[in-house]
Amino acid sequence: MPSSHRAARAVLLAVALLTAPVVSRAQSAGDSNVVMRMARDIASDYKNYLSLDTAQTLGIGGFAALAVHAGDESIATSVQEGNPPTLTGGAEYGSQLLLVPVAIGWWVIASAAGSSRHAEAGRDLLRAEISAVSWTYAIKFATDRTRPNGDPRSFPSGHASNSFAAAVVLQEHYGWKIGLPAFLAAGYTGISRITANQHWASDVVFGAAVGVASGRVATIRVRNTKVSMAPLAVPGGGGVLITAMR
Repeated sequence: MPSSHRAARAVLLAVALLTAPVVSRAQSAGDSNVVMRMARDIASDYKNYLSLDTAQTLGIGGFAALAVHAGDESIATSVQEGNPPTLTGGAEYGSQLLLVPVAIGWWVIASAAGSSRHAEAGRDLLRAEISAVSWTYAIKFATDRTRPNGDPRSFPSGHASNSFAAAVVLQEHYGWKIGLPAFLAAGYTGISRITANQHWASDVVFGAAVGVASGRVATIRVRNTKVSMAPLAVPGGGGVLITAMR
């Protein structure tokens, strides 16, 4: 079985197992609609993803990825020459096999503690990850771009989309004291995929855009900060500038 299929099955199994305590507690408290509410929210996320806001985010991300694409080969060659830096932790942090269970655990623990604020943040993290994973894999299978190391399904980077989706949700719920470190961790994760020869730079740029769009869709009702992405030219290559305005 392909590794992507195993990963998808593992995510679904984690959701089924780890949400059981939430469902059980909700039913014992007389709120048996928790599952239906989550299902409606996820359906709404897919609907809202097809919006002008998402189109703008993905449009900017696509333009930036296209600009960086011209330097994909040279960036990969430059990074891999000599002794490429080993950025430990990026592959683990950006994986849905970590972020989805963390989101569920956040929701479960906060719900058990009676903290509605943190429980909502956990739910939104889970919704954002579900959105990011599903849209990322839809694009991966549609494009089937070859990775720098020869493996399939390179575009876009799932680690980038997962970590940037989480960063947006954390920023919206807790502000920049939590959001800034989360965005830095997401950037680190994206760079680590390039240095590990797992992704082209343009894969990471567009993956970040998919993640930002997923995080924004999941936090529509709480969002009071506008996050934008734009291509950034730097000596010897390019990048993405992320700005926020209140």
